[in-house]
Amino acid sequence: MTWNYAYTPTFWPSILALVLMLGLAIFSSRRTSIPGAIPLMIGALFGAAWAAGSVMEYAATDLAAKIFWVKFQTAWQLPAATMVTCFGLEYALPGRWLTRRNLALLSVVPLLVLGMILLDSRLHWIWAGFAFDGSLVPQLAPGGWAAIIYGIVLVILNLVVLTWLFRHSLQHRWMVVVIILGQVGVRVSYILEKANLVHSPFPLDVIGLAFIVFMYFIALFGFRIFDPIPLARRTLIEQLRDGVLVLDPLGRLASLNKAVERILGAPFKQVKGKPVAEILPGMPDLSFPLTDLATPLMPAEITLGLGAEARCFELEISPLSDFHGLAVGYLLLLHDVSEQRHSQAQILEQQRALAMLTEREHLAHELHDELAQGLALINIQAQLVSGLLEAGQQEQAEVQLQTLARAAREAQFDVRGEIGKLSYHVDPGEGFLEWLRHYTQTFQEKYGVQIELVASADLRVIAFAPTVEAQLLHIVQEAFANIRKHAMAKHVCVTLTKEPEYILLEIQDNGVGFDPDRLQASHETFGQGIMAQRAAEVGGRLKVKSVLGKGTKVTIEVPTIAEVL
Repeated sequence: MTWNYAYTPTFWPSILALVLMLGLAIFSSRRTSIPGAIPLMIGALFGAAWAAGSVMEYAATDLAAKIFWVKFQTAWQLPAATMVTCFGLEYALPGRWLTRRNLALLSVVPLLVLGMILLDSRLHWIWAGFAFDGSLVPQLAPGGWAAIIYGIVLVILNLVVLTWLFRHSLQHRWMVVVIILGQVGVRVSYILEKANLVHSPFPLDVIGLAFIVFMYFIALFGFRIFDPIPLARRTLIEQLRDGVLVLDPLGRLASLNKAVERILGAPFKQVKGKPVAEILPGMPDLSFPLTDLATPLMPAEITLGLGAEARCFELEISPLSDFHGLAVGYLLLLHDVSEQRHSQAQILEQQRALAMLTEREHLAHELHDELAQGLALINIQAQLVSGLLEAGQQEQAEVQLQTLARAAREAQFDVRGEIGKLSYHVDPGEGFLEWLRHYTQTFQEKYGVQIELVASADLRVIAFAPTVEAQLLHIVQEAFANIRKHAMAKHVCVTLTKEPEYILLEIQDNGVGFDPDRLQASHETFGQGIMAQRAAEVGGRLKVKSVLGKGTKVTIEVPTIAEVL
């Protein structure tokens, strides 16, 4: 049997569909490791066979040849539609929906239809006959209508899967819309063609096939659904132990990963659309529109839970913008730093214990030197008074008794001062500045000296390593002890500032001051040697400037590396 073929412009839509299908198959074959690529490749090959049959049908000039190629096309239509449905199932939820059982169930009807097509010349289950009025018009039998109904079922299943993907994946929404347009377009054109509802010089079913392939190319290239980089990013986000939240411009939750669901103890659907301040107590207010997209917002730290269940999270907030630079929302990252904070607290506690032991040694030396010196002076004065009384020198004895009383008072003050040093410590939750404010206020109330404390706002919660903290505290206490004992000051100005390389603490009084040269000649130090030694032990430096009759200024410089951030 010889069939004749001739050129006709009506087969060009079919050739276009054939080329697009082959291109789609080649593109998918190079990405077979990506979920859904293999079903799409097989579906594209089936579609290419369908388009090739359409080309041959329109090129054929014999009625028998046209009928053969119509049957050939029909044999590939349901398999192509089935494999496209399998692509949707596998891409939407890899490994979950496209199981072997489901694949077998989806293949039953296409295989039955294929068998009926092969036996149709005798049984006529698919076509009751064919009419020809310029173009071939198949007359469908019950099996043909059953195939169309199954095709409609596949359309509905596709729409259900794509709708699920649309609802559960924000980044896939436009891609889903594009694919739905293609799915609906090809099915509508197929039904119109096979039901003889529309007559066209061009094959509507193949035009619909070309349309859906075009839509898939938009999805593949425009939305890069087979690009491994977006897939890798999505997989990474889902596998991250850190929480990832996406907010709209008004600070309402738009998406999150599994880690956030574990942190919150609630599924996404339960918290979707809620303000982030309601979901994460302690969050900054994000209920205003985004304006500044130049730099990420400063990271913060929040605590979720109470008591032993409390977890500490470091929060990084970054604005999101589209390709136009317009604000579209926020990206929030929650880093669980509970273990780090616990470890840091343990280390600080150990450092505090070590600093306390070291400080006890310092205080032991200071008590030995100062108290022993004071007691020795008292002993000498007492012996002197005793000798004067025995010699009958009453007036001189009274003068020496006054000196003895002053020495005893000084020794008492020194002992109290050293004991007071032991009772002062920095509360970790307040910082050094708060301790300084409390100490100067207590000193002012106790001794009637007006004290002015000046510090910049960024030093409100400044804290130091425990060893540095202990030395600074005692330098400050020694400086104020000198003001109390020697300066006779009425006003003291304390200034705390932060420079790029060091933190500067200045204590300036308006007391009587002293002559440094005369002080050095008398071997009196006012504790300067002890203070300088303490500063040097933490890498700092002590400066003392004084002018007789104009007061004294004590300056302590501590490297910023000693600061605990």
